[in-house]
Amino acid sequence: MDKEKLQAACHEPAMQKLLYEGRFGLRMEAHRVLTNGRASQFPYPKTLDRRGINPYLTSGVNDNLMEFNAVIMKESKAAVRQLEILQQIIDHQLHETERLWPLSMAPAPVYLHDLEFLSDHTTKPGAVDFNHYLVKKYGASRLLTAGVHVGYSLQEELIEELYNRFGKTEHASLPAFKNYIYFKLAQGYIMWEWLFTYLFGASPVPDDAKAIILPEVDHQVRSFRNSDYGYANLPDERLNYSSLATYVESLKGYLANGTYRNPHEVFAPVSLRGETDDIDQTLADGVQFISLRMFDLDPFAAAGISEDTLNFLELVMVYLLLTPQPDYTAEQIMAAQRRNNEVALQEPLTQTDWMRQEAEGFTQALEQFCEDYDAPRNYRLALKFVERRIEDPSLTLAGQLQEKKEQGAFLSFGLKVANDRFSNLIQSGQTLSVIAKGYSPTVQRLIRAAILLGIQVWINDDVEFEFGGNSVHVAPGEDFDLPDGADGYLKQVFPDLN
Repeated sequence: MDKEKLQAACHEPAMQKLLYEGRFGLRMEAHRVLTNGRASQFPYPKTLDRRGINPYLTSGVNDNLMEFNAVIMKESKAAVRQLEILQQIIDHQLHETERLWPLSMAPAPVYLHDLEFLSDHTTKPGAVDFNHYLVKKYGASRLLTAGVHVGYSLQEELIEELYNRFGKTEHASLPAFKNYIYFKLAQGYIMWEWLFTYLFGASPVPDDAKAIILPEVDHQVRSFRNSDYGYANLPDERLNYSSLATYVESLKGYLANGTYRNPHEVFAPVSLRGETDDIDQTLADGVQFISLRMFDLDPFAAAGISEDTLNFLELVMVYLLLTPQPDYTAEQIMAAQRRNNEVALQEPLTQTDWMRQEAEGFTQALEQFCEDYDAPRNYRLALKFVERRIEDPSLTLAGQLQEKKEQGAFLSFGLKVANDRFSNLIQSGQTLSVIAKGYSPTVQRLIRAAILLGIQVWINDDVEFEFGGNSVHVAPGEDFDLPDGADGYLKQVFPDLN
């Protein structure tokens, strides 16, 4: 593509607007723990046991690791709200002594006393054998690391416009153009992954359990999850990002020779995704989005990830789209991956000269990009937050956690956050306090019931419920009687549920 013509086109008001209308699909994992910090041994809640068909609520590698899958949304605010809704629904289904743990690393008592229980405590239909395989191969400690997976896609209209105006000469089809675009974003992310780990890494290891989790390292770390010891495939079994061809070759090779039992064993920091798990089909259709799996839980954000984090991520993505990127060599990609591991294993307040210099150079380029492409105010504010964290490592997530640790143990901090969130929800008196303003009690009850039943819910100007090809719309403020309860109303509307 002619970069100068591309950049000129994206200064057009209509095109410029599309730059900041990407889509986010969030998936979050969180531990079920007791109020004493031990792993819960209560069964997976019966009210949630539609794991085979529920698009929102399920479990991870064991029944204690809750998994929330939010609806794909255009704005970071809406995407974060979706996760908060799902967590509030879960809170109402847990035993009175259970809490959702707000940190990526489980509490120390879990590692000290409950690993054997968690290694075998999996009842998810169709996944029991696979979960046992994962625990045997990777170890329970590595797999217990919770976090947020971010699916990100550019606005479809933007991609089509770019292809029609600039991509046809170099790319044989729109799908081929999408594959090119999304792989370039994935490569660019790999090159700057260390900065995301510095800013948003938040999985220090509980001191009491360090000998179990990370005996190889003699100091506290910024992000266990993002290190070579953390939530990743084994070091000699990782995808090759040198080019799109080598990425595909490495993925297909690992699946063919059994290194990966299936596509769900890809624990890569970023991967190319489509409507199916088949990479050949994904490339034939055109990549739909990239999946970023490296975000630790943010304990200072109710959803586990903040709007600022997502806005900064999108700013980086559109910057990478419009700024010429070199053809990275295999050596440069490997060096970037080593850098990320180095930053992940640093003590939380560490910042070397090269880190500060490169981060400041990058954020200055992003500042200029915001000016050139008239970035909305929330993206500029997100960049300011990032710049302050570069100036002062104590403001990073790991830095803030280090301060909490110095005031007391991670256990007491995590339990206080978990208990406060639970208490605030109960005391609010609302079914879903996060949307209490503007949504009637009836509509809140219907949303909660629909999500528990596995009905698709779309919350926009109105609330749409969709199942089995049928849909019904309800105004947010509408209040009416539910003589048979919210479940009964929805089962009348969607008889296929029965």
